[in-house]
Amino acid sequence: MYYNVTDYYDPVGAKQIPSKCPGCGTSNCLELLFYQKRIETSFSKKVTTKVSGVLFCDNTQSEIAPVLWNDEIEQYYVLEKSKLNLQPKKLSFNKWFYCLIILPLILIATTIGYNIYEEESYIDETKAIEQVHVGEKVMVLYTTTDSNNVTDNGTTWFLVKKIEADSIWVQRHEVFDTEGDVHFDLAASKFTRETLKASLTQFKTRGLFGHDYPSQKFSGYITTLQK
Repeated sequence: MYYNVTDYYDPVGAKQIPSKCPGCGTSNCLELLFYQKRIETSFSKKVTTKVSGVLFCDNTQSEIAPVLWNDEIEQYYVLEKSKLNLQPKKLSFNKWFYCLIILPLILIATTIGYNIYEEESYIDETKAIEQVHVGEKVMVLYTTTDSNNVTDNGTTWFLVKKIEADSIWVQRHEVFDTEGDVHFDLAASKFTRETLKASLTQFKTRGLFGHDYPSQKFSGYITTLQK
């Protein structure tokens, strides 16, 4: 949509005056026409109090320029202008203005609401991970290393097999996804790969690490828990 500003002049009065025409010299042929200015844009309409006048000669059917008006015509103009019943000064807005204002507010409110929802979901899930139980499953961004070199990096699931003291044992799913488009069957029979012994303390903060961090061959970040 283009932003346009257009001036309109609405007729608000007309008055015949007996003065002699400065153009043709004829009497009783002059008419004062009054117009009130209105401004419209793509978003609003404003009625102003600005009034303009036109002097028209009925005899010659032509407009008489203000520079040709004499004192008598000027006095008639001022007098008749003071008697006009003008439209009240007013500013109003159309639907596009409200769309322009409301749409960003809706987007902001939606974004804030979504962020709050995500944050609350993250907090709730973190609390669930802190209270992990045997038999539950976690999705992990998982990395394996060999001599400090990454050998595998992707997403998989682990099944919690045992919890004891400060340790947790988890068994990896048979599928290891490196592309991000794999569907995981979370049946218990699908967890057939290696079993890891990890730090329970770090697990509760969403980390999958062994007790001896410098020499461990795996690491992971827990994203989701499923009971």
